[in-house]
Amino acid sequence: MKVYIESFGCTRRKLDVTKFHRYFILNGFTIVKDPKKADYIVVTTCAFKKEEEEHSLSRLDQLGHNRAQMLVYGCLPDIAPNKYLERFNYDYVSPRNVDEIDSRFSGIRYKFSEIKESNVIPGFINHSQWKDAVGKFVTDFEFSKQFFKRVATYAGNKLRKNPGNFYLFTSRGCLGSCSYCAIKYAIGRVRSKPVENVVMEFREGILNGYNNFIILGDDVGAYGQDISGSFPELLSALVNEADRVAGYGNHCRPSLHIEEIHPNWVVMFRDQLLDILMSDKIKSILCPVQSGNDRILALMKRSHTAEEIFQALSMIREVNPKIRLTSQIIAGFPTETENDFDDTLQFLKTARFDEVIVFPYDAKENTEAFKLDPKVPEKTISQRVDKAMKFLAKERIAAYLSCQ
Repeated sequence: MKVYIESFGCTRRKLDVTKFHRYFILNGFTIVKDPKKADYIVVTTCAFKKEEEEHSLSRLDQLGHNRAQMLVYGCLPDIAPNKYLERFNYDYVSPRNVDEIDSRFSGIRYKFSEIKESNVIPGFINHSQWKDAVGKFVTDFEFSKQFFKRVATYAGNKLRKNPGNFYLFTSRGCLGSCSYCAIKYAIGRVRSKPVENVVMEFREGILNGYNNFIILGDDVGAYGQDISGSFPELLSALVNEADRVAGYGNHCRPSLHIEEIHPNWVVMFRDQLLDILMSDKIKSILCPVQSGNDRILALMKRSHTAEEIFQALSMIREVNPKIRLTSQIIAGFPTETENDFDDTLQFLKTARFDEVIVFPYDAKENTEAFKLDPKVPEKTISQRVDKAMKFLAKERIAAYLSCQ
């Protein structure tokens, strides 16, 4: 059987798509580049922002004209259920129950849960032929000795020489209750890997020549809450492993980067994190504050004040002056005034972020924020985005409109 795979979305879903390639290859499917030649089309969707949502809907429209059976993956059906169901009746699998993909195909020999997790996003973007796909992910995957021998001849040296990022996807699911977020409907509750499993992946990455390690999860700071553990416990184990490796005097100098940790966890674990963050192994933190105004933060259900996260970030700067701090803000949250937004800009300045990603507010179905009034007009939201970009440029803070 032939399958066409198209991916679109965040790093976490791209890692899932990499695993899809392995899954289908091991189960005897042929991966094709042309959807017209496929028996099955697997499309990974995204609806994080309006642009991603519209792109996903458009691609489903286009791909649906093929004869192949469609299977939709990703967040779109759960984030925008009304828009999805109005236009499509395709079967879909959510990230929260990705293992159910086994039931969508016949003749499955290796279950999805048995396939090794992906730590590297290969060079292909949407899809790849069997030879190319295997050659690019063989460096970080060994399902068995026989499989390794089968694909070893296709493995090039390029990735080994310039391996890029190695992702430690520590946990799936979220414990947050942010009033504007619908992603939680797609990803479910937190499911954490054991600490020793994450450390083992880290060690494998080091042995394969990787230096940049991205620690991420759907709610990375919630790691361990389901297994009587904690994020500081995991981070400490990784730093200890990095120190141990460095102690051997080899050329590997692993750098750890914490991606998208909710400010609530930074505030909650502040004292524990400060001890760990003194390590020179931790190079950057992405902490999305979203707003610097307490009234807006309360409406967002962010569970902390601007002062609390400011103090925590300031203390992090004190113990690790070289650490790179990145944040995200939302412009035009319902009821936000110009003064509220100015509070956010001043917060970014005083917190001394190195980078900031600016998002216009995007209303999502079935969220609490969707029901909040008054709404900020789209024109005003656009003006605030422009205002933020100019303000950040003046303050010499790198600013972006997308995290992709």
